[in-house]
Amino acid sequence: MLKVLIIGGVGRIGCRIAEDLVRQTEVVVTLTSRHRQAGQQVARSLGSQVQAIELDLQDHDGLRAAIATHDLVIHCAGPFRDRDVQVLQTCIQNEVNYLDVSDHPAFSERALQYQEQARAAGITAIINTGVFPGISNSMVRQDVEALDQADTIHLSYVVAGTGGAGITIMRTTFLGLIEPFLGWL
Repeated sequence: MLKVLIIGGVGRIGCRIAEDLVRQTEVVVTLTSRHRQAGQQVARSLGSQVQAIELDLQDHDGLRAAIATHDLVIHCAGPFRDRDVQVLQTCIQNEVNYLDVSDHPAFSERALQYQEQARAAGITAIINTGVFPGISNSMVRQDVEALDQADTIHLSYVVAGTGGAGITIMRTTFLGLIEPFLGWL
């Protein structure tokens, strides 16, 4: 059975991802939290497929040990604006697949520098899979590729239906709006 580690799994986004995984798959999920009691409470609410461990991302040995026993790491411990890429690096070193919900250009640029190392390790590493800019950019790219030419692209930013993470998404987005916005197509 596939083992998934959700870093930041007790937060709004990580918790919703865990909930969906448990509802729709047969995976075993491990949530991380800086606070053991909070993690255990969320894990209990999600069922027997879910467990929680206490983990501080500054604890490099603890991070390495947690990642090494899983098949996939989903990194939800934002905001990513000031995050380093240590989780991605540790996944590459342990040959564990990686996915994140990052939303900040500086984090993305740092993560993209590890593309060749991830490929050499034989893992899949996917960044920017959050609602914005990840999924929205992917949908635009798919639609543009289906056209002969795109004249205009218009995106509306609606956070309803994001599993209760709307407030978190809006706050993070407003932090990002103080800098020039980049789009990748």
